[in-house]
Amino acid sequence: MIRHTVVFRFADDVTPARVDDVLAQLDTFPAHFPAMRRWSAGENRSTRDDRFTHAFSVEFDTEAELAAYLSSDRHERFVAEVWRPVIAERAIVSYEYTPSAGDPMPQSTRPHGPFGMEYARIEVPDIEETIEFLVYHVGLQLEQRTEDRAYLRTDIEHHCIELISAPHREIGHTVAVGYSVENAEVLGQIQKRVADAGLEVFELEERQRTLCDEGFAVRDPDGMVVELFTEFHEYAEAPHVELRPVDLVHPFLITEKFDEMVAFYQGVLGFMPSDHVVGSTSFFRAEDRYHHSLAISRSRGEGSFVGHLCFAMKSLDHVMRMRARALYKDRPIVSDMVNHSASTSIAFYMHDPKYGPRYELCDAHRVFTPEEHETHRARKMVADPRNIDVWRPASDDWGRF
Repeated sequence: MIRHTVVFRFADDVTPARVDDVLAQLDTFPAHFPAMRRWSAGENRSTRDDRFTHAFSVEFDTEAELAAYLSSDRHERFVAEVWRPVIAERAIVSYEYTPSAGDPMPQSTRPHGPFGMEYARIEVPDIEETIEFLVYHVGLQLEQRTEDRAYLRTDIEHHCIELISAPHREIGHTVAVGYSVENAEVLGQIQKRVADAGLEVFELEERQRTLCDEGFAVRDPDGMVVELFTEFHEYAEAPHVELRPVDLVHPFLITEKFDEMVAFYQGVLGFMPSDHVVGSTSFFRAEDRYHHSLAISRSRGEGSFVGHLCFAMKSLDHVMRMRARALYKDRPIVSDMVNHSASTSIAFYMHDPKYGPRYELCDAHRVFTPEEHETHRARKMVADPRNIDVWRPASDDWGRF
């Protein structure tokens, strides 16, 4: 094992908001580098030496994996554009060690599932108006536009939202979601499980086939298309947009076929349960280790549909700035400033049905450590708002959710 440790001190003139922003971006790294093990970060608590204010530590199986991380585009961009301008001093140590017998790394033998959510495909009645909304209120960047389609992105991945012009629709409708898979071997395992379950395997849309190495599609029990693929195309750098999300985290699916949907996403595709709100909602994680890369909730007579898409912003400050934009433009905020106890995120939700689902903008999202990812036992939580939003203590307004 290679342990990589960095201790550092922020410059004196760096604001607390900027410190929080940089630390939040650091905490997203394990989700983008699967080779990382035992990530931890925190503020210096030493009473003997306060030269450095913060530190983080991470481990890799091999020196080659550490070298690949250090030379990656994402790491180099972060260091040059975000890190160096605000760091006054730092020290770095990397060393090899052998884990003791009492401290073994978990060896995973389970079938793997998708790595993480990449995009949603949404049919909308007015594509130009929806583009304007997503650019200004969610912080996405328009990358490609044809007569009937538009691609918008937030990080280096090719896109996180694909819009299809559908003037015949009165409201936006999510028709597909896309998940990346770690490698061809895992993709093959998932495809075999799909076939063994008696489900039809489809080819990816021609446009999507040009944006990845290989993949396939399948319909979930509600009929929505789920696309799975390897090597989703990327840009060399993220958009130069200050107020933008750092990641598309999850869809929230509302369904009349709850048991069938859970059996499909967990039993066939390989998502892992993180938590359950008894009788209401189950949260599932993928291999990117976000607390949930998928949520499935029982419909209350509303039909089946994508309830919302969650985007993680750089910091709480950026969440609040986007909230201010929504208020300034009089956009409907349908759930204002919630504190999710399970995923440890603070968020608000916007919704105008003509643009598709609700859009959740959160400040961060809990990322499991590799050990937690392999050993976490899903909690069965009481169907009470306090298990969703700790700022809403009343137990008699569950219908709000």
